[in-house]
Amino acid sequence: MSKQEKENFKKAVESYKKEILVSQAASRQFLVELGIFTEKGNVRKPYKHLCIPQEPA
Repeated sequence: MSKQEKENFKKAVESYKKEILVSQAASRQFLVELGIFTEKGNVRKPYKHLCIPQEPA
């Protein structure tokens, strides 16, 4: 991958990140599309073992 391709990819990722972080609903939809959450908002079985803090530390 050339330096220009890396820069283009980086810009595309940053742009998509802004779209996802616009709202909580957009973020949840992204996680559903990835297969991490179910439509109801539950964590799918392969990801349940991950340690994700539910409260502020």
